[in-house]
Amino acid sequence: MKKIFVLTLLLLAAFSGCSDNDATITKSEKDLHNVKCMRLVIFPPNKFLETTMNKLYNFDKNCSYRLEISQKSGIVCNSNQNAARKTLSYFPSGFIRLDLYKGYKNIYSYYRDLTHKTTKEDVKEAFESLKESIN
Repeated sequence: MKKIFVLTLLLLAAFSGCSDNDATITKSEKDLHNVKCMRLVIFPPNKFLETTMNKLYNFDKNCSYRLEISQKSGIVCNSNQNAARKTLSYFPSGFIRLDLYKGYKNIYSYYRDLTHKTTKEDVKEAFESLKESIN
């Protein structure tokens, strides 16, 4: 009986775990309506992100609104504490993140875990989400 209970808990954890389609978005509605330009900051420098983002928007180096973008792929967790989760459910191996700042104030944030290497579609989806919030 104890084994069935533990197995049931593991299965519930697997089905209620993270979803690679869900992005976490936080935004300040009142501060997003005046965004007319953005300055792109990529840290650490990444040619793929720079090329992809410059195809999506005409960034202004002198703009006071700063869009920071970062991504990471190939993350490996060797912890035994996550063994059940890695085996039975979605476990991210990367992420994409966008943050828009007005001065030092973060007015928009997008974060999404990924199970694959960051693609142009991931970058486009993240940026489209920001553009929808600005309009």
